[in-house]
Amino acid sequence: MNIVCLKWGDKFSHEHVNRLYHMCKKNMQDEFTFICYTENPESIDKSIKIIPLDLSYDLENWWWKLCLFQEQTDEVNIFFDLDVVIQKDITHYKDYVADNKITLVKCYWKPWLENTKAFVEEQFDMNINSSVMIWKGDLTEVWNTFNHDPEFFMLKYNGIDSYLYFDQPEKIRFLPKGQVYSRLYGIDENNHWNPKHGRKHDQHLFFDAEKNICLFNGWRRKTEWNGTRYLLDNEGYNGFEHYWN
Repeated sequence: MNIVCLKWGDKFSHEHVNRLYHMCKKNMQDEFTFICYTENPESIDKSIKIIPLDLSYDLENWWWKLCLFQEQTDEVNIFFDLDVVIQKDITHYKDYVADNKITLVKCYWKPWLENTKAFVEEQFDMNINSSVMIWKGDLTEVWNTFNHDPEFFMLKYNGIDSYLYFDQPEKIRFLPKGQVYSRLYGIDENNHWNPKHGRKHDQHLFFDAEKNICLFNGWRRKTEWNGTRYLLDNEGYNGFEHYWN
């Protein structure tokens, strides 16, 4: 089994990679190989296997994640974004794998998208999240379709979640409800922020100790509040330190 992450550019540092590795060691009881795809392996823990990114693809940000599907694999692969916090045991996550499918997070904290098809299709919004992905088998079509015209997809969508949702729907399935929540956006349909009311910088952040994984999706996103502050910055990690120390 492989546990996989990806670091490109300077948004995340080697500290985020090493921190994720330590959380996986604490919460995965089965043996695994920890792999980091990156163009800069400096100061990454020597126990981590490095696979260099092919910079000839000239991708940015989250689009590099699609490179993970270039080849078939018989092994279970579990991918985590570098801004997730693993709170509890994830050994059972290997059981969520399905041949030739990508198991993703369903955003139960976005209930308004369930019955707003017209808005979803117009804005390319959707209720899935690729901060956690589990797969094995042949997903090469996911990469090949994108790589046939990457500029088209990168201009059309704001990330791979929309690409997977709208262009590869037959390839995706979801983690069970209750496994994952979002630090910034919510826990489920009964506890989330309502986009109709907007979002203030000082709005409370969500926490649920019973969930296995917390997504810090939106951490230091380029869209800033009033041009000076992020909606979710390092202070959002306050109180979470024990999960990786």
